[in-house]
Amino acid sequence: MPHLAVFGAGPALGLSAALRFGRAGYSVTLIARNPETLERLRARLAAEEIEVDVLLADLTDDARIDHVLAELRAGHGLADVVIYSPGDVSRLPVDALSLDADTLRSWLPINLTTPVRIMHALLPAMSARGSGAVLIAQGGSVREPQAALASSSVPQSALLNYLHSIDQQVRPSGVRVGALLITRLIENSAAQQLFDSGRFATVEPDDIRRVHPDVLAEDLFAMATTDAEVERAA
Repeated sequence: MPHLAVFGAGPALGLSAALRFGRAGYSVTLIARNPETLERLRARLAAEEIEVDVLLADLTDDARIDHVLAELRAGHGLADVVIYSPGDVSRLPVDALSLDADTLRSWLPINLTTPVRIMHALLPAMSARGSGAVLIAQGGSVREPQAALASSSVPQSALLNYLHSIDQQVRPSGVRVGALLITRLIENSAAQQLFDSGRFATVEPDDIRRVHPDVLAEDLFAMATTDAEVERAA
């Protein structure tokens, strides 16, 4: 049975992706830092008769990430597909003019160094096997910069460059890496809840387009199972 691991699993994109792959015959591991959220997601997948387990991890904790990667390998072997889709809204982004070097450094783990850590651990073995996919959910501001989102988009832009670079080395062996560049507000996400509660009061509601996470999950499935390009706009 092929296996999917979702880092940063939540009730929007993470759940939809897990359901999409699970219905296609994948077993699933959900990885996130909130045990209550993980249990709700586990129950939802189990209700669909999808084989699922959960692992606790703060995606900014290098030691914990290494431990989870070891647990994942011990329990399921080398994953077939890995999706990295954290939806951290514990703090608001910092605009470009306010972003100093120390502040930027604090945004690097979840937006750059942790996904690189995961890929560095998995891609050599995937390449040796001749199959696998690692997909990253990113904001569209990596291609269309927005000053207000600089703290996340600057390191994510570096990650996108890394994905293009690593693709040159792993694609010939049958491994796919990619970025889903999401330009719309994901329904059912923590970001949507913040927006609807008025946290972004300066933004007019009509200025924000929305997308159901099931639509994005279809994009991720296509990227994992076809000879897709590194970037896909969503």
